Amino acid sequence: MKAIYALVGALVVTLAVVPTASSQQPAVKVMTSEQIREERAYVTGVQAILWGRPLAESLQTHGDALKVGGSYLSYLRRFETLKTAADRFINTPNNVSIDSYGTADLTAEPVVLSVPSQKEKRWTIAQIGDFYDEIVHNVGGSKGSQPGLYVLTGPDYVGSVPLGMTQVKLRTRYASIGIRVFVNGEADLPAAREVQKGFHLLPLKVFQANGLAYEIPKKQDQSAFDFKPTAPESLREFEKIGFAMKQFLSSNDDVTHPMVVSFRGIGLSVAKGFDLASLDEPTKRGLGRAAVMANKIIEDAFANSATIKNGWRFSMGGGRAGHDLALLAAFATYSYGANVPEEIMYPNCRVDADGKPFDGKNKYVLRFEKGQAPPVSVFWNMSRYDDKQFFIENDFKRYSIGSTTDGLKTDDDGSITIYIQNENPGPDKQSNWLPAPKGSFNLTMRMYGSEAPILNGSYSLPAVKRVP
Repeated sequence: MKAIYALVGALVVTLAVVPTASSQQPAVKVMTSEQIREERAYVTGVQAILWGRPLAESLQTHGDALKVGGSYLSYLRRFETLKTAADRFINTPNNVSIDSYGTADLTAEPVVLSVPSQKEKRWTIAQIGDFYDEIVHNVGGSKGSQPGLYVLTGPDYVGSVPLGMTQVKLRTRYASIGIRVFVNGEADLPAAREVQKGFHLLPLKVFQANGLAYEIPKKQDQSAFDFKPTAPESLREFEKIGFAMKQFLSSNDDVTHPMVVSFRGIGLSVAKGFDLASLDEPTKRGLGRAAVMANKIIEDAFANSATIKNGWRFSMGGGRAGHDLALLAAFATYSYGANVPEEIMYPNCRVDADGKPFDGKNKYVLRFEKGQAPPVSVFWNMSRYDDKQFFIENDFKRYSIGSTTDGLKTDDDGSITIYIQNENPGPDKQSNWLPAPKGSFNLTMRMYGSEAPILNGSYSLPAVKRVP
């Protein structure tokens, strides 16, 4: 695939060869002005899609969430139950936390995030990301409770920060907020809900006028996410990126952001979005080709974004891959909203120790030898998903298993064995059973508070072995 990147990175303009006395070669035809414009559009177009894909994914993800009530604009939408197979709102859900989601609108004013103090020790995290799908700030998590008032400000904010508030600056005019509160099983839900109620998100003016005594508006203006495509299919991705630029970026980016400035020649700007009418036919042809190539690069980047150990895909780029446009675009496309690895790692496994895809007609075990469970400061948990990355229903009503699972047994030699199969393995092993479907499935291990052996690559999860 190196050839793909070389193709994108180089625009070859062939010049006429001047014959020498010792060598007579036929002249090579010079490219026309139209051909050059097409190639320039092609090269710039590929860069634009790699750079702009996270903005387009933010537009789609938050637009869909707002439309169905999965998130609120500048307020939190609280989900008060643990997720099950019936929940189809978000892919790769976890079953160990209750979550809240917000889409902070920073265009007119800052937004306040209030994080409560806790009477008991409980893992919580408030994840703040920008619309480039990069983590800007985490409150809590492996650092422990960090109560207080946090004021989120957009790129055009020039005012002061109110006394007692911690400023979190964002480079986009909207922000992605995710709150997670650990739940130790159904019996722990009431206590976890009380903690969840302590988190608040609201506009600064509302907070200054009423404190935390507020009501969420019944109607909210979601026009910033109302994208209606009109461009030809081959250019539609540029139109979507242009719409997102116009809604989510500062107008100053048109003159101060080098990448944004470079996109003028292909009709992209914050001021106008995607100006299709300004483009000539060679430029349109170049952009059409660029869209195809950019998607190939994104697919390749994701396929090669992880280190595979014992069948488990480990990636360290989640949450902050902006140093690599292709990688950032890949994560935004396939794992939008991922946190940074020191907070949460999400290795995924789809094959057994022999490299064969998981199939529920077989029986498997995952065995941690003594002292070889994931080295984390918080906890670890393994979930099982279908091909669309949703939980799979089972009569036992268990969707994940991990270090906080009630009754998880340690073997006499200090090891831990997880049984992954469709049939109940029996009363003596049931506590360590993760029910599998009758068909295909895959596993995701979540490691909360990853410690040094995970982060430096010296720790490996064991392979999942097929057993008789």
